[in-house]
Amino acid sequence: MNSALSVATDTSAAARYFRVLGDATRLMIIGALIDGERTVGELVDLVGQAQPRISTHLACLRHCGFVTTERRGKEVFYRLALGGLDQIMGRATEAMAPISERLATCTRIGPEWV
Repeated sequence: MNSALSVATDTSAAARYFRVLGDATRLMIIGALIDGERTVGELVDLVGQAQPRISTHLACLRHCGFVTTERRGKEVFYRLALGGLDQIMGRATEAMAPISERLATCTRIGPEWV
């Protein structure tokens, strides 16, 4: 086992963590929230997907502890609850740069993952 993932770490929880990050829509939402808190409507506009889809992904992110909410009147504001996600995303961009073309054309992972 890699020392970066200690024996004390629950590997199924780690796999779920990366599975949350393994969805393009959730990555776009996280990217938008890195810049600051947003409402569902703002996220719909920024991500360019339907409100029910954004709400479903926000529910996942909230349940798993990636985001928190605050109600202000009729609006609910979402913000990141986990520190370091901006560094993880930045480092992932660096790490995948040498293989980005292969990732873009990968047929081993089905289209339902994209």
